[in-house]
Amino acid sequence: MIGFVVTPEQAQSVTESVAAAQIAHGSPVFWQPGVYPIYTGEHAGDCFIPCDNETLSTPLIGNPPQTPQDFPEFATIIESIGGLEARIDIPASDITLLPEP
Repeated sequence: MIGFVVTPEQAQSVTESVAAAQIAHGSPVFWQPGVYPIYTGEHAGDCFIPCDNETLSTPLIGNPPQTPQDFPEFATIIESIGGLEARIDIPASDITLLPEP
């Protein structure tokens, strides 16, 4: 899974910023990036925000449809967590909490 590994505080800041950007454009909050706790692996205790190229080009709203990248605030939000080059690929199993046997 490709995306950002961030602290819980950074994850909260990202979701708040994404919501604020939508509201600032006169829209209700209709889209939020996923934020998943990382349970295992070298990043355990942090959060994962999926952000692969498909996510970046997902049509969200409008005619023509706008993608996350079309919002002017996008670059600022992404830079706040290290820029697109900071994305990593982690195993899905790291964000999956398995039931106790």
